[in-house]
Amino acid sequence: MIGKEFAQVHPSYDGSMHLMLPCNCVDKLIRKGYGELHTMALKSMIPDTAVMVFAPRNDEEIETALKILLRHLNLHRGN
Repeated sequence: MIGKEFAQVHPSYDGSMHLMLPCNCVDKLIRKGYGELHTMALKSMIPDTAVMVFAPRNDEEIETALKILLRHLNLHRGN
């Protein structure tokens, strides 16, 4: 992620997204099975707060992905 970019939503044919999250949120996201560390974070090329959120497969997972994105949008806005 570059500059102030905190999220990158991939096109519909992929459906995943990358996010920069607070450390405690990274652990929770991975523990719940919603995503994994970004491959570049695993190689220490970017901060270890970069994660990939898996593409949703159904309506429930779409809602979960949107909640994750909106929550972290608010965090980055300072809300």
